[in-house]
Formats: sequence, structure tokens, C-alpha cells
Amino acid sequence: MSSDRSTPEEILKRIQAEEKQKENEKRGKLYIFLGYAAGVGKTCAMLDTAQELKKKGIDVVAGYIEPHARWETSMREKGLEKIPPLMVPYKGIELREFNLDAALKRKPQILLVDELAHTNANGLRHKKRYEDIEELLDAGIDVYTTVNIQHLESLNDIVENITKIHVKERIPDGVFDEAEQVKLIDIEPDLLITRLKEGKIYKTVQAERALQNFFAKEKLIALREIALRRMADKVNQIAQQERLLSEKQEEGEGYQGEHILTCISTAPSCERVIRSASRMAYAFHARFTALYVETTRLQNADASVKKIRDDNLHLAEMLGAKIVTVFGDDVAFQIAEYARVSGVTKLVLGRTNHKILFGQKKGNITDEISEYSPNLDIFIIPDMGHTGKKKYFLFSPTNSEKRKKTEKLGADILKEAFMLGIATAVGLLFQKLGFLNADIIMVYLLGILLLSLYTARRYIAVSSAVFSVLLFDWFFVEPFYSFNFYSGKYSATFGIMLLFSIIISAIISTEKHQAKESAKMMYRTELLLDNSRRMRRVESVKELLTELSDKVLKLMNLSVVFYVQKEGKLTGPWLFPKPGISKAELGKTVDTKEKAVVDWVMTNRKRAGCCTHTLPEANAIYLPIKTSDEIYGVMGIVLEEKREIPPFEYGLLTAMLNEAALVFARLIYGRKEKP
Repeated sequence: MSSDRSTPEEILKRIQAEEKQKENEKRGKLYIFLGYAAGVGKTCAMLDTAQELKKKGIDVVAGYIEPHARWETSMREKGLEKIPPLMVPYKGIELREFNLDAALKRKPQILLVDELAHTNANGLRHKKRYEDIEELLDAGIDVYTTVNIQHLESLNDIVENITKIHVKERIPDGVFDEAEQVKLIDIEPDLLITRLKEGKIYKTVQAERALQNFFAKEKLIALREIALRRMADKVNQIAQQERLLSEKQEEGEGYQGEHILTCISTAPSCERVIRSASRMAYAFHARFTALYVETTRLQNADASVKKIRDDNLHLAEMLGAKIVTVFGDDVAFQIAEYARVSGVTKLVLGRTNHKILFGQKKGNITDEISEYSPNLDIFIIPDMGHTGKKKYFLFSPTNSEKRKKTEKLGADILKEAFMLGIATAVGLLFQKLGFLNADIIMVYLLGILLLSLYTARRYIAVSSAVFSVLLFDWFFVEPFYSFNFYSGKYSATFGIMLLFSIIISAIISTEKHQAKESAKMMYRTELLLDNSRRMRRVESVKELLTELSDKVLKLMNLSVVFYVQKEGKLTGPWLFPKPGISKAELGKTVDTKEKAVVDWVMTNRKRAGCCTHTLPEANAIYLPIKTSDEIYGVMGIVLEEKREIPPFEYGLLTAMLNEAALVFARLIYGRKEKP
């Protein structure tokens, strides 16, 4: 008997879709005027549109128009209300910036904000102008803005190959794709070059230089083609989404579509691979995931290598990828297994001419993944930027790290010398007692086994095998006190000892790494389970904050600050210092500027502070404690070294905060504690 009743999963999806639709209705809309180069007329087109809207009685305000000193632009600004720019002192001069707070206070129906990809001056709330615009949209203000095609993150490598210029100011593709409308401002390259020569874009000297570089005709033609293709892709994307939505409504949830997976490493080609995977996901209308396999080798890498990894993770996130972290030294297996359980249809990997972080030569990873998942489509992106024979050494330890490694090596060498001395002494004792040489060989093998267990380096065990062979030959093979390798009597024994040491050290090294990762994963799992159990027993806000701070201390050993909303007002700070720091010392870091960051987080329900793009000068990173419809407080984690929280730890924090928000709701609405 068939039933038309919806499943719980379908009901949940419908509720989530309705909530998202309500949020979108409250949120402002973004309109983008797109060009393929400076001077095509983006700002003029935006101002012309604004003047038309003003004539219709719509409240239009010029929030920020880039002062290009072009009379065509100045003429079109006349009659529009303008928000005074914010003047920011910088190295003896004043920079002209968009005044976000003044715009929010004025709150017009439509606001014009030029140069979407602009990087804000230091000290402003956000690092990037597109983040300013996100806040305007959240406040319900429609925004008209301008941008050139070369500023899209996913196209950065293609544009660089064409123009030979690295564009530093970039925006996430998601900002572009979520725009309500994108209008391409298109003129012929010949006409644009004529405008440049006439001085309508740059001054004479700058124009001549531009003609030799970015404004070369063949480059403009290529950029124009990219812009036209991207616009066509956007139209196709909208049509595809509507078609899929219609099919789902008619047929229900079934085939989930394409799922593109790429992998994060510190190889020089990784950025290009991520962008290629992003473009592929966009073209196939696919889900996009970036998988990071944390190996033991990367855990021991220096800070500069980890920064490359974090930058690549951030790039993937900017391009709309879901970030997933797994652990294990068998990278190929981890990738293949994730692809299998997650329904990945296409895998995008890089191919380089150097030894990559995974410790695999080029081709090996691909071959191994193919063995694990023969039906998985694998796309290889060549490393166009590094085609020579130059090797890239990804590990460049600092002086302190070199010193630590030297100290550990010295300790391992002492252990090796001690173990060989003990084995030789025991062997001489056995010889006097009449034991066979086979028994003495077993003593040396036992020593090699113990060294494999208690030293960090595999080559220590291998070198101990070589020295064991030498010592055995010197002391226990006739003629004594001489080397006699060419003797056929023990040549097989020597070879077996060496082979045994290599095999056993490899096995033990792998087992130690796996045990370490298992212990790490077990600890994190226990942390979440313990957090869940304790949260269920919490009966007051104070208990809740204490439990949360304890978990952060266990996870990262960092001081924590809380602010809680009570009767419509923000109370706090509640201070939980890490060991070695007093509450008074922690309290000094929580000043008026920090409180301003907390207020912003409460208002916008987004993270901000240290190591983010919003108010990054803060001492702590501030995370909202919220459910889908209400915010209860803010947790601040003091990042003393100004280092970003690793992805896996950040995921755990997010999970704990989500659970804490549910506990807040229980305490408040269950009337166990008044808000």
C-alpha cells in the first residue's frame, strides 16, 4: 500500500527550505555590473541605472564611487545623495574608504558601492569590500556594485596565464553567483584601446605602459571571451537549477547529481587544482568537496608549510567547497574510501615534477586510488607553473625546530650506541658460556627490535643492523677481530639481519603512527561524547559556560571569554583563563575594542575577530552561540600567537557550540533558568 505522507527527512528539508526562503526575502539583493577590463563603462552604467531609479521615486544613495577623475563619471553622479567617505590615515597620507557605519545608519533602499573586489585599509571592520556589502545585504539594503572578470577567484590562474599579471584582489565565486542580477558591460577591444589612447581611462604615461601589458589587444580579446563565457555559464546555471527543482518536485529526491572531489596539499600546483575543480563543479552543477588528509609527516612540518596548507584550505572554502578532514598515512586509501562512502563521481588531482607532501612520486597516488576505486573518474591537472627539474623542498625548519631535531637525533644515537654495547656484552657472555652463534644473532635482532620501538627514526634501526653485522663479524666470526664478509658461512646471515631490520622498523613505524592517530581520534571522539553527556546534566548558564571552557582548555589550551544575552542585554565578560594566567591578566585583553567585536557578532550572527576577515585586529576570535532563529551569546577564544584554529578543531568547536545553543534554549524555554 503506497502512502503520500512525507518522510521526516523530507519534512526537515522542506522546513529548512522555507526558513532559507524567509531569510532571502528579508535580505537585500546584489546587482553586479561586470566588465572585462578597466574603462569599459561599468561605473557609468551603474550611475545611469541609479539616475533612472531615482526618477521613479526610489531611494538611491551613492555609498562609494571610485574617484577616477573622469568627467563622464562625475557628470553622472550629479543629483545623487552621497555618503561622505571615511578618511583613514596611512603612512602620512589619508586613504579614502567606504563608510559602512554611515551607510547602515542611512539605510537607503538602494546603495551604490563601486569596486566590489577592493581591499580595505588596515583597521577597518572588514578586510574586503565584498564583506562590507555582505553586511549591507544582511541589513536588507539592495546593493549595486562593479567588478572585472579577472577578480573572480576561480579564474585567477587562467587570467594570470593570459595577462602574465597576478591579480591580488579577488572575490569568492559564491558572491558573484548569488547576485540577483549580473549585467555585462561590453565594448569592442578596439574601441577600448581608442579610449585608452585618448586619455579617458589612464593618464598618458600610464596608458602607454598599459598598452604594452594588460591592454594588449590579444589579451583584451581573451578576457572578453572569458567574461562572455562566464555570463553564459551563469545563465545556464540558473536554467539548470530551475530544471532540477522542477524534476525533484515531480519525481521526489533521487539521483543526487555529480559530486566533485579535490584534495588539499602543500604542492605548488594545489591552488591551480582547486580552481580547476571549482570550475568543473560549476560546469557540472555539482557538489564540491575539498578533502584534506592529515598525515604524520604534515603534523611534524614547520609553520611555513602549515600556512601553505591553511591558505589552500581557505581558498577551497572561498570557492564554495565543503572542507573535510581525515587522518591516516595511507593517503590513497583515505581518498578512495571517502570517495566511495560520499558518492564522489569525479576526482581532481594535481601532477607535479617534485615529491609532494604525501611522500609519493608523481603518478603513484593516482595509480593506488585507481586500484582502490577502479570506477572513479580521475582528472589530472598538470603543474604548468613548475615544469622544470627544480625540486621544491616543502619542509624548511626554523632554527629552533632544527635544534630540537638535532637534540632528538643525538638522543637516538646514544640509545643506538647503548643498545649495541649491551647486545655485544651479552654476546661475549654467551660466547664464554658456550652458547651458539645463532643465539648471539638473536640478541642483536632483539636489540634492533627494541631500537625500532624506542627511537623516532627508521634509519636508526637500519644503521643498527649494519653495525650489528659489523660487530658480530668482528667479535664472533673466525678469524676474530677482523672483518670477513666474503666468507660464505655467514653472508646469508648478514643479509637476513639487514632485511629483518628494514622490515621490522617499517612495520613498527607504521604501527606507531597508526596508534598515535587512533589515540588522537579516540580522544576527540571521547571529548564530544563527554561534552554531550555533561551538557544533558547542565542546570544553569554558569555550569554551561564552565563545561564549554573546560572543553576548549582540553582541546587547545587557550583562554576563553563568554558574553551572554540576558533580558535583551549582553552580560559579561565571563572569564576562564588557561593555567598560568590569572583572571586579572585575561581581563586586560577584554577592552572596549573587543566589546565592539562582540556586539558585531551578536548583531550579525557571524564569527569575527582574530584570524578572520572581520575586525582581525582583535585579541580573540568570537563565535556566536546560536540556533537557526536565535542567538544566546558569544564565545571568545584568545589566540595569543595569532594563529588560525585548525579546521578539525574548529569543526569540533562548532559542534560543541551548536549543542550549547540547544542547552541555552532548554534552560530558557524550560524555565530552569530565566534568560
